[in-house]
Amino acid sequence: MMNLRNGCFFLLWMTAAFCLTGCVTRDQEEKPSIPMMTISTGSVGAGHYNICSSIADWVNARLSGYPITAVPGSGGLGNPIRVGRGKADIGVSYGPFLIMAREGTQAPYTEKFSNLRSICSLISNSQHVLVAEEFDIKYLSDISREKIGLKLATGFPGSSDRFILKLALEEVGTTEENLRAWGGAFQQIGTSGRVSLWKDRHINAFHSSIEFPAAAVTEAMASRPGRLLSIRDSVRERLVDKFGFNKADIPAGTYPGQASPVATLQLTMVLFTTEAVDENAVYIFTRTIAESRERLQKSYGAFKDWVPENMVENLGIPIHGGALKYYRERGWL
Repeated sequence: MMNLRNGCFFLLWMTAAFCLTGCVTRDQEEKPSIPMMTISTGSVGAGHYNICSSIADWVNARLSGYPITAVPGSGGLGNPIRVGRGKADIGVSYGPFLIMAREGTQAPYTEKFSNLRSICSLISNSQHVLVAEEFDIKYLSDISREKIGLKLATGFPGSSDRFILKLALEEVGTTEENLRAWGGAFQQIGTSGRVSLWKDRHINAFHSSIEFPAAAVTEAMASRPGRLLSIRDSVRERLVDKFGFNKADIPAGTYPGQASPVATLQLTMVLFTTEAVDENAVYIFTRTIAESRERLQKSYGAFKDWVPENMVENLGIPIHGGALKYYRERGWL
């Protein structure tokens, strides 16, 4: 009798285990499969890398296996080349850089990457040019007009910051060589290094392309009086027309001692791919981001005012078919 009872218990246990296993298997089978893919970001620990790593995790949770991996890449400036040449499937960059990469007429984009397609836009970085209070100037163009030899710091060679500043200075009629000829200096260093140089008075100006309010700029302006330079509207319009920048204003009071709004330019962060990448994969990728607003806002302060409907704005280049399918379903296009 005892053996019979034990046998029944064993059969019941095996049946339950089989059912549970079957349920898990069916659940796993319901998750779609896509090809293995990489997202080319920036350096490990930087904003682009962290944001894209989170997005990859959220997308992977909806898929069979773990097909998407965020990897250190070439940053906003180099990723269009990297993805365009097939060394990564998805990348992060900015609208103006993607426009230049497709056209192939502006260094470093000397090759046309007509295969690039946008997926979505995320947050925007604004141009900050901070100068010491001893300079009685208001606009970026005043540097050239008055031939001021600033000791200016920006990003490392090959960085987005360095490239953007070069474009802006050239548009107002000056160059790095001019600054040196007028008695100034030009340093290329990371953001925290720029703040340290400013606080220690080794420089009297620095540039950063960063979302506002930026902790680095707040720290700098709290430690030493300075002024953010505006960009004249005529200059902004030329940069918008030539390269796809966006006009933006930094509201008064955003930073310590900032009494007036600052007219500047923005670049929108864009996730992009190529026309050859699987349409279903891009659809799932796009949908996951659109449905992750709360997670993005909880994880990254820069997304405080971000809404999914803005994913279709300031993309710069044609939209991939998979993303386009999702946007049309939502009525955003």
